[in-house]
Amino acid sequence: MNRHVFVKKSMVAAVDNEQGTAIVAALLILLLLTFVAIMATDTTTTEKAIVRSDSVFERNFYRAESAALEGIQKLANESSPQELLAPLITTDANNANLLRAADSQDPDNDVANLDISGDSEVDKNDFLETSQIDSDNSTYRAVVQKPIQSGNSLGMESSRLYDYVAYGYSEGNRGRAMVKIGFKKRF
Repeated sequence: MNRHVFVKKSMVAAVDNEQGTAIVAALLILLLLTFVAIMATDTTTTEKAIVRSDSVFERNFYRAESAALEGIQKLANESSPQELLAPLITTDANNANLLRAADSQDPDNDVANLDISGDSEVDKNDFLETSQIDSDNSTYRAVVQKPIQSGNSLGMESSRLYDYVAYGYSEGNRGRAMVKIGFKKRF
C-alpha cells in the first residue's frame, strides 16, 4: 500500500512542480496530434486525386468507345463498294474523312495506320472526323481497312470478307483514351 501511495505522490509532485513538465507533455501530445492530422489530410488529398483521375479516364474511355462504335455503324449502314473500299474513296464520298487504308508495310501498327500528321504519335490531329456524342468536339473516329486475308478472295461466285478496325479517340480534362475495335463485313 505504501508503494502505491508513493507512486501517486511522485506523479502529483511531477505535475505540481514549476519546471514545466506538464506543459512539455501537453506540447508533445499536440505535436503528435498535428502529425496525425497532416497525414490524414495528405491521404484524403491523394484519394481525391485518384477518384478524379478515375472519373476522367472513364469519361474519355466511354466516349472513345462510342466513337468507334459510331464508325462501325456508319460502315455497317453502307452498301456501296465506293463507300466501303478505301482505295475507291473519293474526296466527296460520305466516308472520305472516316475510312482509310491500312499501312501496306505493317497493317497491324496503330501508329502507322493513324498518324497522318507525321509526328509519330496518335493524337487529335490524326483524326479527320469528329464524333457526334459530345458537344466539346474532343472525340474523334476513324476506320482503317486492312488487306484481305489469304483465302478470302479465291471464290469468284461469292462475296469477299473485308476486315476493318474502328478507332475511337477522346481527350479532355488532361486525359485521353483510344479504343480499337475490329469488325468484318462481307459484300
